[in-house]
This record gives sequence, structure tokens and C-alpha cells, in this order.
Amino acid sequence: MNVAELIEKLKLMPQDALVVAEGYETGYEPVKKVELINVIKNHSHEWWDGEYEKSDSLDTLKVVFLNAETKNMNK
Repeated sequence: MNVAELIEKLKLMPQDALVVAEGYETGYEPVKKVELINVIKNHSHEWWDGEYEKSDSLDTLKVVFLNAETKNMNK
């Protein structure tokens, strides 16, 4: 995905939403998907964990996820 494509996708998202990407790993991957997901804050995360985790509970935060589809749980 290039910058112009990313901008067009982001224009469709809530403009005040937090933007998140996958948690800590090595290397870089191109963004393949931009999606709105529900997360909760992980208050007990380790430094290598993401600050948020995906959740289906009622008390969630909607965030824009820049998904590189590198982890099995995101496919």
C-alpha cells in the first residue's frame, strides 16, 4: 500500500480515532489492510507486549489498525 492509498483509507475512518500497529517484533512489513477494531488497554503488559489487546467485550475502544497481516491472529 502506498501513501495515497493509505490516505484514502484513513479518510473513511473516524478522524479522532487512535491509530495502532502490530506489537513488537523485528523487521518491517508493508501495511496490507486498514481496519477499525475494538481493543482494551492491557495495564499489565510487558515492554515487548502491545499496550492494547483486541477484545470483543462491551467496554472497548475503537481504534484504526494498520495491519501488515504478519501474525496468525490477524489473518
